Amino acid sequence: MIELKNAGCSFQDSLAPKGWFTAVSTLTACFENGGRYAIVGESGSGKTTLARMIAGLQRPSSGNISVDGSPVYGRAKAGKGHFKKVQIIQQNSTSALDPKLPVGRSIEEPLFCFFRMGKAQRRERCRQLMKLCNLPEGYYTRLPSELSGGEQKRVAIARALAAEPQCLIFDEATNGFDLPLRKKLINEIIDLQQQLGFTLLFITHDMELAVVVADEIFVMKNSNLVERTAFSGDYSVFHDPYSRMLLEAGGLIEAPADRNHKMKERIDVQ
Repeated sequence: MIELKNAGCSFQDSLAPKGWFTAVSTLTACFENGGRYAIVGESGSGKTTLARMIAGLQRPSSGNISVDGSPVYGRAKAGKGHFKKVQIIQQNSTSALDPKLPVGRSIEEPLFCFFRMGKAQRRERCRQLMKLCNLPEGYYTRLPSELSGGEQKRVAIARALAAEPQCLIFDEATNGFDLPLRKKLINEIIDLQQQLGFTLLFITHDMELAVVVADEIFVMKNSNLVERTAFSGDYSVFHDPYSRMLLEAGGLIEAPADRNHKMKERIDVQ
């Protein structure tokens, strides 16, 4: 289980009031093993900073985060053991993959780092991971530049799964892809989670994706957690006006009549 206790993150900023910018206001939350969660909000809401804190890449400026009761951050940075437990799939897979390293070698890196597997063991496990992530075995020797964006994303997923993590974080996993590919990747991610049982944290600005992926949704706005709710298909469980606005933007619910009228007036004027 991942627990956040009064965890927050601020940065020094000479242009901000009092010289500090708050990226994530203090919050307390927990993510149960094997659960599917979405953290949703517009750009600048703090969701990616929160994800990086959980992933061990951004030290909180207040509070702490623990995994199975062990603090992620002590006096030193997050340790190697944490990166085995929690892996993050970055938004830009192109920059996340070494352009000079063949696909197979990229996937095998965690196998050597965390498990010290021999060459033959790594190759066999890599083959299994590639099959699991719908990558042809022949891609083993290909460079990332020879792959499509969706294939690069699958390589990044396979490499993260090589660590056998308890939790996998997807930061805007489908951003920049067309609708058919987005749907395909989302289905593949859900299938992987159901097969392997890892905790899934899905970071997105799109409420339409959040409600498809997650059983529990955290809504963030301007560094604050404004709503947290379990979701099973009933949109009435969202009460905060900002959450309702995100639902409207995704076409999941209709805007109130007065808002529809104002929108029509604006269009007519233009």
